[in-house]
Amino acid sequence: MKVAYWYNNKDIRLAEVPTPAPGPQEMLIKVISCGICGSDIVEWYRLPRAPLVQGHEIGAEVVAVGDSVKKFKPGDRVFVAPKVPCLKCFYCQNGHYPQCSEIKERLPGGFAEYILVPQILIENGAYLLPPQISYDQSTFIEPLACVVRAQRLAHVKKGSSGSGNRLRHVRPAQRKTGRHQRLPDHRLRH
Repeated sequence: MKVAYWYNNKDIRLAEVPTPAPGPQEMLIKVISCGICGSDIVEWYRLPRAPLVQGHEIGAEVVAVGDSVKKFKPGDRVFVAPKVPCLKCFYCQNGHYPQCSEIKERLPGGFAEYILVPQILIENGAYLLPPQISYDQSTFIEPLACVVRAQRLAHVKKGSSGSGNRLRHVRPAQRKTGRHQRLPDHRLRH
């Protein structure tokens, strides 16, 4: 299978590696679509782990499942979260799941033809895609979840106003939650 190894923002190399086979509690997915996150291009954050396979906003098809996996079957269309919080540490207990200090397993990078999904993500971070959601649309699930979380933390309520960037995810999040924030138009007028 092909993978894209990131060494830095100016050095990304395609490589051919063996396609992994799932163990009894794993599943193999074929990546159909993968988004690029802002964190994928922040070198100071990624360089200590380079080389690595980037990409964690994916839409995929299940190709094979281990003998113990009952939740999914080959042919299922799925979204898999990049990580699952422990729900026990200080951060999780205070509702700050992205800062979980006990995360052991992460989704291997999506810039690969196939990904081997570990048991914890199968159980608590993998979801069937509804038929009306395309693979490309599924790459917005994780970013949209971040926006919804930010709106909750900011206590954005229906009809509240405030300033902020015109993020591509804000409008869909507003439609989903029913919370609307009036965003100023910062474009310069000549």
